[in-house]
Amino acid sequence: MDQKHYNMMDWEAIESIVYADCDKPFDVLSVSKKGKSNLIQAFYPDALKVTAVFSIGKKTKQLKLEKVDDAGFFAEFFDFEFDSYTFKIEYEGITKDKVSDPYAFNVQTESAQYKDILKGKSKTAYKLLGSRKESLNGIEGYVFCVYAPNASSVSLVGDFNNWKENANLMQNDSAVKGLFKIFIPNLPDYSKYKYLINCKGSKIYKNDPFALGIDGDNSVCIPFAYNEKKPKKAVCPEGLELQFLEIDVLKLFSKFEDVKKAEEYIVNHTTKFNYNAVSFIHLFRSNNPEDIYECMNAFSLDISNSLNCENLKALINCLKKNGIFSFIELPLAYASDCESGISCFDGGKLFENADPRLSKHKFYKAMLYDYTNPFTKSYLISSVNFFLNEFDFNGYVLPNAGVILYHDYNKDPGEFITEEWGSTLNSKGVTFIKDVNRFVHKEFKNALCIASIYAYYKDVTGKSGESLCFDYCMNTGACEEILDFLRLDPSFRRDKLDSFLLYHHFTNKEEKYIYPYSKKENTKDFASIYDRMPGDRNQKLSNLKMAVIFKHLILGSQLMNIDIDEMLLSDSSIRDHYLKFYEDFRKVYLENRQRIRNFNDEKPFSYKCIDNQVFTREYFDGTKDYIIVFNFSKDAYQKYNIPVTHAGVYKEVFNSDQTVYGGAGVTNLKSIQTQESDTEDMQNLTIKLPALSIMAFEYRQFTEKELDAIFQKKKKAMYKFVEGEKKKVKDKLNADIDVLRKEADSRIKELEKLLEPFNK
Repeated sequence: MDQKHYNMMDWEAIESIVYADCDKPFDVLSVSKKGKSNLIQAFYPDALKVTAVFSIGKKTKQLKLEKVDDAGFFAEFFDFEFDSYTFKIEYEGITKDKVSDPYAFNVQTESAQYKDILKGKSKTAYKLLGSRKESLNGIEGYVFCVYAPNASSVSLVGDFNNWKENANLMQNDSAVKGLFKIFIPNLPDYSKYKYLINCKGSKIYKNDPFALGIDGDNSVCIPFAYNEKKPKKAVCPEGLELQFLEIDVLKLFSKFEDVKKAEEYIVNHTTKFNYNAVSFIHLFRSNNPEDIYECMNAFSLDISNSLNCENLKALINCLKKNGIFSFIELPLAYASDCESGISCFDGGKLFENADPRLSKHKFYKAMLYDYTNPFTKSYLISSVNFFLNEFDFNGYVLPNAGVILYHDYNKDPGEFITEEWGSTLNSKGVTFIKDVNRFVHKEFKNALCIASIYAYYKDVTGKSGESLCFDYCMNTGACEEILDFLRLDPSFRRDKLDSFLLYHHFTNKEEKYIYPYSKKENTKDFASIYDRMPGDRNQKLSNLKMAVIFKHLILGSQLMNIDIDEMLLSDSSIRDHYLKFYEDFRKVYLENRQRIRNFNDEKPFSYKCIDNQVFTREYFDGTKDYIIVFNFSKDAYQKYNIPVTHAGVYKEVFNSDQTVYGGAGVTNLKSIQTQESDTEDMQNLTIKLPALSIMAFEYRQFTEKELDAIFQKKKKAMYKFVEGEKKKVKDKLNADIDVLRKEADSRIKELEKLLEPFNK
């Protein structure tokens, strides 16, 4: 290259490329006009030689580029016209042919759509930002778009460019400031990448907030075809009582690397235990093993265990074909504050508030979203839209909703602010939740919005203007109350039974509840529900069975975590007994749940016995009638008298103490007839009562034959009683006569003795 051409080159711009400090690399690299000549420039760190191969009609022409900077910057002038070009690049020990130049591809952006994202009006931001597979100029590759308004420059680094910070600088869009973009041709699927963001003199490596996958600590290019049209939705029928199976997806895929085996396992399990819905948790990578919701962002599935978008979509379609509804937990409350996450994404507060009291949560070690930020709103609602629209989920679950609703949720003084009148309610968070749920209800027919919330809010599922517009609320308070009661040693339950039975969540009908034993309940204090029960191994199992049954007897939808279903224990016999119990119980429950009314009904629900450790609950609707007997004590009885309101025959139809369920086998094999009691309007039912058990007896009225037999028995007994009483009367009469005769004879003799002196 002669001196004239050297002088025509922009050496300052070249230096900005070399030092990864350029936000307009397309103005420097590729082919540009310099006077009457063409200038081709390329930057390939570590390359020894670079040759441009031009296509001119059906011919090719090679042009060796001069290495003008030892860092790997190559350039050359030429005077001919061409159709297209590729590079031949020689590295030490390897040569790459037909390398397409990323800077020869113009990434088109519609500024109006991106501006909608910044205004908080977009529901499809995921189609515009992140990495997406496309074909430009007939060549497949990935388009990368990232919004970083505080960045002076952004580099795309990954395994495809040896993580070189200056290998693939991104172009700052001229119409939307802060929007950086680039197309990488021929990029293999599942390539790993990050963004190197230059902000205020410092450079930070960040994962893509819109990446559809993450592996380890790197974003991943996921080949995923978006739906051109909205798919036909799998509708949840109104009024359906949902029965949820909660599945830890990452654990599932670590167990079954083959998606077909995972599908078969879930379908078999849901069918066996009579579920009609699956709730997927833990799809996103968490940096905190104690908190699965401390996710990198609201889009990136953790693909480290063979999970990816296509596998997840196939799994949902399989469940749909088998009549099983699918729900997803979406982490919209907070995100990981790790270095490569979205906190301080571009050196500024892009997703969070500038005030640390609003942007940091010490307890969860997480970044809180700023729901007043229009960009954040577009980001989060687009996440909801992405999973419901692209995967055909039937709805979503919002975990940790209390973090969004209250500024002081799990915070200490000084770590939160208050709003007007000292309220700790996050009014912007409330508005955000309502906006999300209204969007879902408008766009997705009968899709369901479910809140998982440990805090109190006055109207979660109602229809008032103050309602959060959820369809269901996880009633974790009621389930915790049950577990806390059963964690007590049986000897201490006596004093707590009254307050336990009167717990308001058992009778509250203002909300539409789901009663969950979820992963949170199963791993509280790093102990499973089974491990938290008191007693030895058998007593723990008995108490767990009581907890499961008691929860189900509260009217509403049910949710169980698959780990509780499977009882993952080293003791296989306990596990097998529990599985048999749970399978049989679920069958009985599903057949009769519509007849089992809530505790809140006109009839009294308990007759207390044995120092407040045993009570009964009667269900009578004239179709199938039951009495359920709860024994919260560790004492068993061979004969225990139960007061009941209906005379008739009671047959034991379920007993948690059966030997096949790991119990002692104290059962009532024969049907039992009631006996009249001394109490008005009550009958006596004498049963064998196992310790730590719940039993169900099906009631029926006496048949005419039985009534006749009872009458005949009573008649016979009455005749026998009367004859006996008559005999007693006669015997007494005879005895009395004998006594009187003896007394009369004695008196007569005495009187006759008085006459003896006169008879001489």
